[in-house]
Amino acid sequence: MSGRSSICVICKGTKGLCGLRECPLLARSRGVFKAYSSVVEKLDIAAPSPPSAIVGEREYPLVPLIYNIVPESGIENASLYDNPKLWHGRLGLKEIVELRSSLLGGILKVSVSDPWKLYEKEISLAAVSLSPIETEARFRRPPTLKLSFDTVLKPNGLLSPAEKIKINSSPKLDKNLERMIWDDVLAKDALVELFLKGTDVYLLERALSLGLLGKRNNKKLVPTRWAITAVDDTISEFIKRKIQEFKVINEINVFSGEYLYNKFVIVLIPGTYEGAWIEIWHPKSIWAMNSSEAEVMISVDTIREGPLPPDGGFSAARLGVLEYLFTKRKTAKFIIIREVFPEYIVPVGNWHIRETVRNALKSTPTTVADYNELAKFVEQKINSKVGVNLFKEMLKKMISQKSILDYLP
Repeated sequence: MSGRSSICVICKGTKGLCGLRECPLLARSRGVFKAYSSVVEKLDIAAPSPPSAIVGEREYPLVPLIYNIVPESGIENASLYDNPKLWHGRLGLKEIVELRSSLLGGILKVSVSDPWKLYEKEISLAAVSLSPIETEARFRRPPTLKLSFDTVLKPNGLLSPAEKIKINSSPKLDKNLERMIWDDVLAKDALVELFLKGTDVYLLERALSLGLLGKRNNKKLVPTRWAITAVDDTISEFIKRKIQEFKVINEINVFSGEYLYNKFVIVLIPGTYEGAWIEIWHPKSIWAMNSSEAEVMISVDTIREGPLPPDGGFSAARLGVLEYLFTKRKTAKFIIIREVFPEYIVPVGNWHIRETVRNALKSTPTTVADYNELAKFVEQKINSKVGVNLFKEMLKKMISQKSILDYLP
């Protein structure tokens, strides 16, 4: 299959494939938005948390825990600072960066094998609260501006080592999650059970990351970047096996959505489960900054194994599609095309991928009569010739494959 994938598109600033200690493209992005953060001089601050907490991965297994508070907000507005569902379709790229860069993160060093220490101080419970939490923080020194951008994590702003973080209000917990903290079950089984009971995916990410799920004597903190993709993949792997029991869709449907200079086209076609991801980065977008032509990444998913190569963006988008099929009690093949435009100059996490796909699938689809009409329709929707050609190649491959089920009467 044709297409061009640079090392930047594959790495996306998280894998260190170029050998540099820090991604120069992300460093440039920080410089662009540096002016949007205010600096807090006080060492003792009482302020609400949205709630918001991030478990890092550096120096694993002794990792940094960033507990975020919002010095500029009252408790009634604090939840806005860490709620992707409230952002989607309402806030633009600049507004999201401004919002997140006003967070003040206190850094604690914690052992991944001792989540109970955070539980005893109610820090982990506060992080999974359904409502904002009154917090006191004492910092060792005034915070420094260290804007962080990531393809999986949401941006973060001011940081400082914390001597103490004290929780001053009672966390309001999801009742199903509260019970699961004490159940002696594997984390993956807990995630599926809570998902089926309606617990929000973003809450599950924080619970897994803070070590609140898993076998009672084997609970561990999980770096947040890992936890986000783990939640997406665990739930998706459960759903994609479950929908094998459902009927195949009987028409070709196309959905589309656009947000933050990212366009998504989602194609559902009749057939037993199979998925594909075509990601197109136009020249001058973050991972194609120095390219004269579009950079492309392709990943595929089958019933036997997850996305290859693994990609957090595909995992987020795939969950949206599988949730839709699960709700409709249908199975299908699908192709998701993500087109990223030059105005997307900083990554803000993969939440916007998940939410844009989810919202697109709530709209009325365009139904096309056959695969020739489908190819022509997608060609009109996509602004990249290489992307269109890759879609046609992927479609041809997908519809030419047959499973044993296709031969059953």
